[in-house]
Amino acid sequence: MDGSIGTPVVRRDALAKVTGVAHYAADFPHANTAYAALTLSKVARGRITRLDTASAEAVEGVQMVLTHRSLNEDLGEETFVMKGGHMQSSFLPLTSDEIHYAGQIVSLIIADTQEAAEQAARLVEIDYASETANAALDAPGRKLDPMDESTIEVGDAEAAFAAAPVKIDATYYTPAQHHNPIELYAASVAWVDGKLHVNLPSQWVMGTRAGLAKVFDIPVDDVVVESPYVGGAFGGKASILPHVVLVAMAARRLGRPVKLVVSREAMFTVGSFRPAAESRVRLAATKDGKLTAVMHDEIGQSAAIDHVSFMGMEATSKMYASPNILMHGATVATDVNTPGFMRAPAEAPSFFGFESAMDELAEQLGIDPIELRIMNEPERDPVSGLPWSSRSLVPCFRRGAEIFGWNRRSPEPCSMIASDGALVGYGCATATYPSAMAPSSARVRIAADGSCHVFCAAHDVGTGAYTVLGQVAADVLGIEDSEIRVEMGHSRHPSGPVSGGSITTGSAGSAVHKAALAVRERLFATVAGDQDRTGMTIADRHVVLPDGSRRAIRDILAGLPGGVIEEQADWKPDDMDEKTMRHGLSGGMAFAGPVGSSHVSFSFGAQFAEVRIDPLLRTIKVARMVGVFACGRIINPRTARSNLIGGMIWGASSALLEETQVDRPRARFANTDLASYHIAANADIGEVVCEMLDEDDPVVNAIGAKAVGEVGIVGMPAAIANAIYHATGKRIRRTPIRIEDIL
Repeated sequence: MDGSIGTPVVRRDALAKVTGVAHYAADFPHANTAYAALTLSKVARGRITRLDTASAEAVEGVQMVLTHRSLNEDLGEETFVMKGGHMQSSFLPLTSDEIHYAGQIVSLIIADTQEAAEQAARLVEIDYASETANAALDAPGRKLDPMDESTIEVGDAEAAFAAAPVKIDATYYTPAQHHNPIELYAASVAWVDGKLHVNLPSQWVMGTRAGLAKVFDIPVDDVVVESPYVGGAFGGKASILPHVVLVAMAARRLGRPVKLVVSREAMFTVGSFRPAAESRVRLAATKDGKLTAVMHDEIGQSAAIDHVSFMGMEATSKMYASPNILMHGATVATDVNTPGFMRAPAEAPSFFGFESAMDELAEQLGIDPIELRIMNEPERDPVSGLPWSSRSLVPCFRRGAEIFGWNRRSPEPCSMIASDGALVGYGCATATYPSAMAPSSARVRIAADGSCHVFCAAHDVGTGAYTVLGQVAADVLGIEDSEIRVEMGHSRHPSGPVSGGSITTGSAGSAVHKAALAVRERLFATVAGDQDRTGMTIADRHVVLPDGSRRAIRDILAGLPGGVIEEQADWKPDDMDEKTMRHGLSGGMAFAGPVGSSHVSFSFGAQFAEVRIDPLLRTIKVARMVGVFACGRIINPRTARSNLIGGMIWGASSALLEETQVDRPRARFANTDLASYHIAANADIGEVVCEMLDEDDPVVNAIGAKAVGEVGIVGMPAAIANAIYHATGKRIRRTPIRIEDIL
């Protein structure tokens, strides 16, 4: 395989991972490292009234016990990521005796060994004056906080809904969920000659660098952040978690490196989570199936310490053609740690309700669910009126229906029985995800020995970014994949974007493409001088001149100083100004799209599920899932498919298993381990089929790539819920769907 765009190259980091060579955050060695452990609050709201650390301090090897009484350190002003900063929360533990949520950090123990730190953490004695608290979205007497800025309105939806002959009005609920990546949260921190060195699993090394420089009031060049490999993230590692700041403070105070690996239980509260959400969806249509009103009111769980919302109405408002659209958002403040980004943070909860409602409407109309969606396909964005950069949803549904065998579906619920007596259900749903972009830099260097290096402070969170960025360079330079070396995940590299919002390939890839083009042009200029370079190409590691003669790249470079050509390029989306680009490249949050000045860009997919349900026990088995997606130009079909089927499997897990349970009387998360927080295992998943349509999108970015990483999860829960209805005749409007729901 030559590694060029469109080739299913094997991940370039695969060997390092399977042989254990890859260094994750907790693997980096530092001489004389001390170890940290956490003590967490046992109450959800109140104050600390007594704190006794004597027993903890008496443990052999304990070097320091940090509490709100001993922190006493002025920190620079840094803020919550949703307010333009870099912190996961606006609240930093240990800064007061206040308790805002169960599982809040109330002490940090530093010791010579991990065992001593953990023992001491258990010996910290704390009494609380607790107050009544609530950690559930649907608690009685809840108070709604309207999100006026999230309102979307076109036409008069209320009047159209009232006048419509056919309508659906239903409410759907999705619970809180936690990321639970295999790699635990960790931080290994050292101060060397006044400079801060941090190893941590990060989706945003440049943002972490900028944020920590603000927190500790030091020059940004005095902060080094390294995260070459990330063992799963899903949004939970996209901002600076509070424990990272605390560990850095302890390391500076102690004068030696400090390492903290957060326990699985503590990960449920020291980081973020997907908040619970409630969607009321109202759809109105003519008797022949044309939508006349689309309304979506969403209520999201927020935190008392941070007003944050993840509303999916921007995506649902763009799904179907309707002259009348009305969407509102609101939040409910609860006594929990600050919610945050989690794979398709707004779209995954929203589309469970929205696409379930479309299925309910199809049932009421007596129209095939696929045909109802197709007959309401919008030619332009229904809200802005702008054209799509590309939208191949109808071909996705046609191809998906063919692969799935949708024509075998009997439309009546409970009408399909397998040979073993199982109830069979078919369901479908639409998936979409915005193709936003962020500015990025990259440096590309080729050398006389035939090697090519790509440098970018982007990240590979397990999605294949090392591989696809190398392919982008290989495609421009005509170099085989085996000769490409890609370095990422370090703040010394040219600035890369946050690895969130499915933007890495399109954004960092466009910067690599631009830098590689600059390298190629310098090669051509070296060969042709001032002559016209039109018609010059690169093939088989040679520069091919218009007359057909060839010059080996190796020979060209050998005659240059140092034997190399190196170019760095800054790339930004077309709709972004220079000031915003510079803010992004300096570690700030800077996005453009999905709605631009001339077009709207989303990825789309059609998702299908077959469920089989035992007629007596009502156990639910996902026998098959099919997904067909249109995500622009696919750089690597192998890694793109892996992303998409991973999302589909997670969608099945979300539909049937995944829920962070709330101990309501104590206002705390109850199932804080992998024994009781259920996720899909191999036995839960049947056949998974995924296809990607070739889609030409010349305007979305420099390489034509749209969002891939998150769209796969979006439609799957609704497709499975719709299949369960088809099998049983029972409409379940909340996830996870359990046996008792369909008994």
